[in-house]
Amino acid sequence: MQVIENDAVIVVTVAEDQCAALWKTVEPYLEMGKKSVVLDFTNVNFLNSVNIAAIISTRNKVVAGGGKIAVAEVKDRVKSVFRVLKLERLFDLNQDLAHAKLAVK
Repeated sequence: MQVIENDAVIVVTVAEDQCAALWKTVEPYLEMGKKSVVLDFTNVNFLNSVNIAAIISTRNKVVAGGGKIAVAEVKDRVKSVFRVLKLERLFDLNQDLAHAKLAVK
């Protein structure tokens, strides 16, 4: 996973095979007081149950810590998984990276 801090927003470029480590990637930034997180799904084509659990867990921990989290660049195939699981209630699935950054500020 690649992490870039851009305008006080932490942008995590997610790789589908690394979702299980998502919280361990985000946690240090939250501990430093960074509360705006965007998960960039440009490289994600498939999600399994472990990946989904890691995404939901990370989202819940960020929100519990007073932060905001958004997803960006979600492909249609992945959107359908989010929708089947009713996760569009937690995430706006139609944001590009620029809009996701604005949403968490």
